[in-house]
Amino acid sequence: MTRNGLTRRRMGGLTSGASIAALLSACATGGGSSGAPKDLKAVKGQVIWQTRGNEVERTGQDQVMIPLFKEVAPNIEIVKAEIAGGSGPYNDKLLADFAAGSPPDLFGFGMNYFGYWVRGMVADLNPLIARDKFDLNQFLPGLTDKFKIKGKQYGLPQLTTFGTLLFYNKALFDQAGLKYPPVDWDDKAWTTERLLENAQKMTKNPGQSEAVYGLNMGGSRPEMPVWIFGGDPFLKEHYDVGVAPTTRIDSAESMAAHEFLQDLRWKYYTNAQTGKDSTTGISFTSGRYGMEVAGGWNFWSWTTIKDFKWAAAAIPYKVTNKNTAYNDFWEMSAQSKSKDATWEFMKHLVNPETQKKYTEITGTPPTTKAAIDTWYKRYEGTSLAMTRAELEKVTQGAIDPKRSVESPDHTHIDYYRYNPEYNTNIYTPIIRNEGKPREVIDRFKGAFNGLIKDIYDTYKDRVAKA
Repeated sequence: MTRNGLTRRRMGGLTSGASIAALLSACATGGGSSGAPKDLKAVKGQVIWQTRGNEVERTGQDQVMIPLFKEVAPNIEIVKAEIAGGSGPYNDKLLADFAAGSPPDLFGFGMNYFGYWVRGMVADLNPLIARDKFDLNQFLPGLTDKFKIKGKQYGLPQLTTFGTLLFYNKALFDQAGLKYPPVDWDDKAWTTERLLENAQKMTKNPGQSEAVYGLNMGGSRPEMPVWIFGGDPFLKEHYDVGVAPTTRIDSAESMAAHEFLQDLRWKYYTNAQTGKDSTTGISFTSGRYGMEVAGGWNFWSWTTIKDFKWAAAAIPYKVTNKNTAYNDFWEMSAQSKSKDATWEFMKHLVNPETQKKYTEITGTPPTTKAAIDTWYKRYEGTSLAMTRAELEKVTQGAIDPKRSVESPDHTHIDYYRYNPEYNTNIYTPIIRNEGKPREVIDRFKGAFNGLIKDIYDTYKDRVAKA
């Protein structure tokens, strides 16, 4: 999760206190999924759990996760260390505590988990998984592999956002007489050319205060637009071990992708012209974007929409429709003095029964196959106008390992160092039309690749030894 990840992962509305009480009285879960001890009363210890000061997460922790665990493991004390202010302060506090030799036992919430790994902060869970015959196949396809490095498992899936999708306003499609985009990710007739045609037909009064735009498509991180055009701004090592000595930011595919992002605004005018047009009051939730390419967390944050029906579709093809996935993990400190107790609590957190209750209350997607039906059912009767079959197809297609790539802010070590430089010196000048993509990228690629090389030199030996 990025440093503003709490905004990105804003959750849906909570159920009432009476509903919460009813859910919790239904049944108490055991201490974990397959292989958990039959009697957790014999397990003792204290688990320091670093959490964030987010209302929805706090509700799940205080009203579902901890109470249910206390019923089956009364001799394990869960001590929350809640950090206010979002993912940035959370990450800063975590790094400071590790440096001081007083880290929590359990943490997570995304962020740069390859960065945690290279610093030796996270425990390899393979010995515990093998000891308890813990079933990693219980999770949705591909999720456990997101935090498997050099054959070792360093976390258990906490949250999936179902990747990045195309969200669209059904009312604007109907007004323009357009066919809805497909939920089938293998439909290669759904192309960027068709996307652009639809966007042009839905755009009205661009640049004016009453404007409605056909498409909001950003690229404040370079990878996904370049993937769609058949390339990658980064090297394979970036995704495998977190560092690489250079990039392909100046490749032909990168140039084409950045040109497309610029043209959407300055040639086709299907998005507000950055730096020139006001966007006050213009958003997907206000009904003034026909389509928006965005992360799957909007499934639950946009259920507040009341004025129109909306849905989600597959990302269109140019050469590929690879998309960025955002998955968070529960991670155990390598320095934990309560590994057995922490492990039992981790298994409890991913137990399908625990996840079902959390999903029912908050709308947060579960990561286990056995709990996913609860999430689908939660959206019946909301402004998300999709059938169960459509919702299942588009979400499961998005996280299919053949097209789902974990977000670089999780897997590229010290991502926080280079991405602001990309945004400031490449992306922003391009979408503000301050030069052709070739001119802008050529002007800054040396400094950008120099920063990437500095990160590589800092960590390459540690990566090799880990």
